[in-house]
Amino acid sequence: MKSHHSALGRAVSLSMAMGLLAGTSAMAGPTAQVIWSSEKNPGDGAWFNGPMTVPYALSAQASAAFTNPTSTAATTLNVDPGDQYQTMLGIGTSLEESTVFNLSRMSATKRTEVLKKLLDPTTGSGMNLVRITFGASDFTGRTFYTYDDVPYGQTDPNLTSFSIQKDIDYNIVATLKQALAVNPNLKIFASPWSPPAWMKDNKSLIGGNLLSQYIPQLATYFRRAVQAYQAQGIPIHGLTLQNEPLYQAPDYPSTYVSSDQERQLLVAVRNELNANGLSAVKLWAYDHNFDSAMSYVTPILNNAAANAATDGVAFHDYAGDPSAMTQVRNAWPSKTMLMTERSWWGTTGADRMAQYFRNWASGYNAWVTMLDSNIKPEQWTGTPGPTMFIQNAYTYDTYWALPEVSLIGQFSKYVQPGARRVFSTYGSAATVTNVAFLNPDNSLVAVVINQTGSSQRFKLVSEGQELLATLPAKTVGTYTWPRQGSGTATNLLANPGFETGTAASSWGSEWHSGEVGYKVDTDYPYAGSYKLTLFAPSAYQQVFGQVKSVANGTYRASVWVRSGGGQKILRLYAKGHGGAELTAEIGASVVSNYTQYVINNIPVTTGSVEVGVYTDANASNWAAFDNFELVKN
Repeated sequence: MKSHHSALGRAVSLSMAMGLLAGTSAMAGPTAQVIWSSEKNPGDGAWFNGPMTVPYALSAQASAAFTNPTSTAATTLNVDPGDQYQTMLGIGTSLEESTVFNLSRMSATKRTEVLKKLLDPTTGSGMNLVRITFGASDFTGRTFYTYDDVPYGQTDPNLTSFSIQKDIDYNIVATLKQALAVNPNLKIFASPWSPPAWMKDNKSLIGGNLLSQYIPQLATYFRRAVQAYQAQGIPIHGLTLQNEPLYQAPDYPSTYVSSDQERQLLVAVRNELNANGLSAVKLWAYDHNFDSAMSYVTPILNNAAANAATDGVAFHDYAGDPSAMTQVRNAWPSKTMLMTERSWWGTTGADRMAQYFRNWASGYNAWVTMLDSNIKPEQWTGTPGPTMFIQNAYTYDTYWALPEVSLIGQFSKYVQPGARRVFSTYGSAATVTNVAFLNPDNSLVAVVINQTGSSQRFKLVSEGQELLATLPAKTVGTYTWPRQGSGTATNLLANPGFETGTAASSWGSEWHSGEVGYKVDTDYPYAGSYKLTLFAPSAYQQVFGQVKSVANGTYRASVWVRSGGGQKILRLYAKGHGGAELTAEIGASVVSNYTQYVINNIPVTTGSVEVGVYTDANASNWAAFDNFELVKN
């Protein structure tokens, strides 16, 4: 989450810079790795005719050193690693059936070569998030199908005809296994274009509406699809429940699913997953355009049961503006935002990706990875633009890569899963734009984009030092360097998010009156799989804390909280540190979305401190806690 000291931190950095300009002693700066990729005829259908020469494609340049600030005139991009935003899930593309169809026509050697260029984190673009389709989409070379097709006029409420055999027969399963072998850290999520026809009012995979009476069966259908893929050794990280639920396509699989139906479906699918040991599978609502997102998800996320079932919201970029993700995220800050479908080209596309991330997207997926030189196979209503790879339609082992493989790689190869986006000034389309991240290994990454027709001079300014650089026209540059500050403060608490599944040993300071009022459970955690819940059916008092031996000094404690409200007392506390007990009062009000409560400036003089939560609650009052933190200032 965004820290509250960021403006002060940037002011301090500026003060340091001014001091250095005034002649204070020089500091040795870090050295940045520099990589360039450039565009070539972006989006031009001429790419289907054959390859073209591209100036830069993930091309390493001479390293560049940070120095003391200078007075050189250049576009200034300030990067503040202390001001952190969303955690990154991944960046990638789709392995829908059109792509698989073309890959399957290649020799094993060439197929592996393409997958490595796409997914290999060392030798390729390192894409690590892949979207697949549950059943057929418009990008397929096959007759449209789902996993439970029965003759027209029949129904199958017990799903006796359920099977993913076509996905096996069409080499989808084999291709995904090969993709996982190339990049074992690959995350795969799935989206359906239509439920089985018998679940719809028009009894067709094309268009029509979901019949609400079949929501329980559809929830079971999704759970069984996840299980069937897992049985093949392919873990499904997440699901969207309907691709573009507000669109009824005239000639390919699609289904109208109302917001109220998706609300019910999310709860039903979550219950199916939880009941079958699949609670780790993420559920993402919506999966459609920016412009209708807020109206669609509001009735879902304002419903307690559906909110608890939903991990995030998925978006497409065919109408509206990326700021819709910020609007949704600000209304429900515990939810993950993901950009699950839109292919772009060139440096304009790279800038659009930067805008997604600057609007809280934790993931990005392009759509359709390989068509052939005849723009096949596909059954979409229009003419597709050029895909990242194009296969010669007559000699299948001949293919060429478009610049977009490398342009996306400027992000995916260097922004690690688990990275946090950090503050950076955006710049401008007339000069350069950027987005910046802090990786888990404490390296910083700035992706800088020059959409103009001429070289652009700019400077990256971070932690009191600057890197002065020039980026060629129509080129994206990635600059990665070790953070020079202390890095992310170490959380001193053990098992702070209860990810061991228990509070045993580490959380040993417990007291209750009457009935025990705490448990560790999996019901709607803030992060990870577990959280702490305080609840009892009768009035209760509960103390729950952890005592830590620490060096004397000043500390900060925090926790993320949701609450049903009504308690006489509900607070985060810090005590036993050598001074009066300090608290952050949560109080009796309802806390609908996870909110962070903080105790600053805890003065430890005894070599020990206890951090925990306390409630004096009425019957059935509840509160949920996750990601406790104790850090040294």
